[in-house]
Amino acid sequence: MSLFGQTARYLLLSAFLIALVGSVGFYTLIHRKIRHEVDEILVSQVDQAQKHLQHHPLAGLTDGDDNPHIEPVSQMIRSEFKDLRIQDSLNTKSLILVRQFQTTIVANGQHYLVRVQLPYHEFNELARDLSIWIIIGFLVLMALSVLLGLGLSSRLWRPFYVTIDQLSQFRLDQPASLSFPQAHVREFDLLSRSLGELTRKVRQQFSLQKQFTENASHELQTPLAVASAELDFLLQSKHLTEDDHTHLQRATDALSRLSQLNRSLLLLTQVENDQFASDELVNLSALVHQSMLDFEPFFAHKQLVVTVAIQPEVQLRVNRQLVGVLLTNLLKNTARHCPVGGRVALSLTNAQLTICNTGEPLPFAESQLFNRFVKDPARPDSIGLGLALVRQICERYGLPLTYAYDQASKTHSFQIGLMSAKADNFKFAS
Repeated sequence: MSLFGQTARYLLLSAFLIALVGSVGFYTLIHRKIRHEVDEILVSQVDQAQKHLQHHPLAGLTDGDDNPHIEPVSQMIRSEFKDLRIQDSLNTKSLILVRQFQTTIVANGQHYLVRVQLPYHEFNELARDLSIWIIIGFLVLMALSVLLGLGLSSRLWRPFYVTIDQLSQFRLDQPASLSFPQAHVREFDLLSRSLGELTRKVRQQFSLQKQFTENASHELQTPLAVASAELDFLLQSKHLTEDDHTHLQRATDALSRLSQLNRSLLLLTQVENDQFASDELVNLSALVHQSMLDFEPFFAHKQLVVTVAIQPEVQLRVNRQLVGVLLTNLLKNTARHCPVGGRVALSLTNAQLTICNTGEPLPFAESQLFNRFVKDPARPDSIGLGLALVRQICERYGLPLTYAYDQASKTHSFQIGLMSAKADNFKFAS
């Protein structure tokens, strides 16, 4: 939930709780105040009755409805207020709420029990109606306050959301610098200036690193190519002894691995730096088919039994060069480690790409398979970066990469899920 939505939720919940507690408290306060006033009236009526009895006989004080009720008693009775429901004199089918006060007074040396009653259901109705309208008015004011608060919050937080939106579109390889909005709020203005300075430094560091990587790679490749060419020239000499030829061949192989290592490290760095930004909708079916054709001579040389099942028109929005590197490294790994006469199976569906090959178990832990420079000790010619590149490319596009080994059939299995979290990268065949 967004910050704005969470703020609205808390404000509405707080307003509801305040309105609920306030309405109950307000109704209780009015009810008690009215009952207090009624009690004062009842006490006043008792005082008037006592004064009347001081100068007049009892018979002249009571009326037809026996209110107040006065009767001589021989001893004092405890005073008390109570609420009663009695039958309405105008409507015998309904009961009305009555407040009653009972006490003992003394007049001319005689004790009298005085009981006075006063209906106050109308006061209660007045209190209830008054409470309802005040509560409604209170809720309306709270709702207006919440709406006003949300409107002000939306206006105040607008620069922050603009900043977040610009950060989500930030790319290191973009030539233009980000321009964060200027805000009248000091904290947001400080945030914009800090982020602007931070992105500028990050882009500068990225540019320097990229330039260094490209220069280092280019400057290394040139002498490597020259040295390799010179060694090839020496290998063709007729004056070399067999030992000289062996040493030169080893030097040539070492230079070849060094050149390949240089290219792989450069490619890995470029993938990590997200320098392959030009994605396009690639026909993965056609690309996999072409890659299998490219590796067909290697498979035939090792007499491998190859099974291929490619669903047509499987498309993926990726960088064509990167997905080509991914397929090449997986197939190269298969061709290199599958024994002579082994089996290779490749399947491509809308859901996943699977490449299997028979072979001996890994000589190291499975958790190290996709790490850099992890390789089979029996294959010193490998540079140990091919599967690391595969994992890096899969992570770039959010494609789940899994590996499994079946002991029973001695089969290695690499699976790449195509239904990734980045669903817009995937497109079903039409």
